[in-house]
Amino acid sequence: MGWDLGLDRVNRVATALNVKHPAGTVILVAGTNGKGSCCEALNTLSMEAGLKTGLTTSPHIHQFSERICIGGRPVEDEEIVAAFDHIEKARGETTLTYFEFASLAALVIFESNALDVAILEVGLGGRLDAMNVVDPDISVVLPIALDHQEYLGDSREQIGAEKAGILRPGQPAVVGDPDPPQSLVQAAKSASLAAHYGKEFGWEGHRLWWSRDGQILEATVESPKLPPTSLAAAMQTAAILSWPVTPAKLPSLELLGRQSIVRIGGKTVLIDVAHNPHAVGRLKEKISEWRASNPSADVLAVLGIYRDKAVDDIASLLAGVVTKFYCSEVAETRALSKDRLLDALHKKRLEAEALNTIGAALEEAMVRSEQNDLIVVFGSFPVVGEALNYFHNLSLE
Repeated sequence: MGWDLGLDRVNRVATALNVKHPAGTVILVAGTNGKGSCCEALNTLSMEAGLKTGLTTSPHIHQFSERICIGGRPVEDEEIVAAFDHIEKARGETTLTYFEFASLAALVIFESNALDVAILEVGLGGRLDAMNVVDPDISVVLPIALDHQEYLGDSREQIGAEKAGILRPGQPAVVGDPDPPQSLVQAAKSASLAAHYGKEFGWEGHRLWWSRDGQILEATVESPKLPPTSLAAAMQTAAILSWPVTPAKLPSLELLGRQSIVRIGGKTVLIDVAHNPHAVGRLKEKISEWRASNPSADVLAVLGIYRDKAVDDIASLLAGVVTKFYCSEVAETRALSKDRLLDALHKKRLEAEALNTIGAALEEAMVRSEQNDLIVVFGSFPVVGEALNYFHNLSLE
């Protein structure tokens, strides 16, 4: 099955498997951007507190096992296969999508490992996402932006209402959007404790602050590599759960494909999974910072994107920032064809060239760039995956 939003089927199977609360504490994380970063921070803070922790995220870059980690390590393939077999036996005549199988597999594995904490990233939306069958102890919603409009709605208010579907009346909630839509604010009022970015916690300059038992605590934190909103939300969540932790490790946290820097052949490559205007706006800030220090250098971008993304808005954001685009497509039905992508870039009067594969586009950018130029690879998780595979193969030559 492909997309089939709704919880009836997956809820029946989750109930049969008894996996709706797969750990001592269950944290459910949603939002348009920054979910993976927040989950990574929560995972680090939880393990720092000495807790046995499971983390499931979506999608993966290289292999499926990246989606399901315990103690910071991907579980073995054999354990995933066993979980799928368990689900297959339990589902009976109930049909499940790929995403539902993946979500249930993580829950089955976590349930069988006697975890203290399970950190669960929502894939699409919130209200109707397969992961929303669980009974969370606390829910976290990161910044809301326009994405997946065909499923979630055409405005931030509509999308906010969908993301707010992970909140539970009487349970704590952390709202990590600096400017949350009112639909999310209203939903958070049903929480027993609602912490809002910019009120109970936040990050400004080098100052991180959070609240615990009605007191505001703070720390000086320099130059984080992951989005500050995500890290602040994770710290506030840890405070609500009374974990004995500090934010000392947060600035050094990295997550593959989130503004990752790769240096190969003496050249600098910035790799980011950014695929919507909100995320690309943050990428633009990073590129602009680099250009300020390298005013005479060029920025060459390798881009591949899904056809349901706001390619015109993304192109407009990067006009005057990127010198030239090398565009292509990944081998997926959702991919925007390289020719349509090229047309969209040309309509914005941007210099662009289409190539047959992401690897070919990246190779062309590498060849055409000078040593002090910046190469940027972005647009989707598969694009990042293909770029990393290209670099891996290049290192073996």
